[in-house]
Amino acid sequence: NDYGQTNVPSLSNPTLVAAGEYHNCAIDATGVVCWGQNNYGQTNVPSLTNPTTVVAGYNHSCALDDSGVTCWGYNNFGQTNVASLSNPTTVSAGGDHNCAIDDSGVVCWGYNGYGQTTVPTLTNPVSLSMGFNYGCAIDATGVVCWGQNDNGQSRVPVLSNPTVVTSSRDHSCALG
Repeated sequence: NDYGQTNVPSLSNPTLVAAGEYHNCAIDATGVVCWGQNNYGQTNVPSLTNPTTVVAGYNHSCALDDSGVTCWGYNNFGQTNVASLSNPTTVSAGGDHNCAIDDSGVVCWGYNGYGQTTVPTLTNPVSLSMGFNYGCAIDATGVVCWGQNDNGQSRVPVLSNPTVVTSSRDHSCALG
C-alpha cells in the first residue's frame, strides 16, 4: 500500500473494479473513481458520460462511455491516444497498450515491441483480455493470444467452448 492503492475510497453501489500496477479504478453510482499512485495522472478521471467499463493498465486507465473510449495517464507509447473506433463495445488495458472491439473487430494501440498491438485474424471476436505485453481474445474459433510469448503466455491449450479469458502480467486463464 505504498501509494494508497488499498485505501478504497467511499463508493456508492460499486459495480466494477479494475486493478493497475499501483492504482485502481471502479465504477459506482457517481461514475468512475480511481485511487492509488497518481504520478502520471492515472487516477485523474476525465469527464465521462454514463461509463459502462473501466480498465487499468500499468500507469494508465481507460473507460468506455456514451462517447466511446477515453484513456488517461502515462502516454510514453501512445497508450492514451485512442485509435479511431467505430461503435466500441469493450476495451481492455495491457501494460502500455490497449485493445477494443468495435464494428471492424479488434483494434489496438500503444506499445508494440512484442507485437501486442498487431492483431491476428479473428472471426467475430466477443471478448478481450490484455496481459502486460500480449493480448487474448475469444472469437468463433476459441481463445486466440498474440504478442510476447517468452513464458508461454500466448500459447493456448485446447479448450472446449471457452466463455471467459483473463490475462495478467505473464499468464492467462480461461473457462472452457
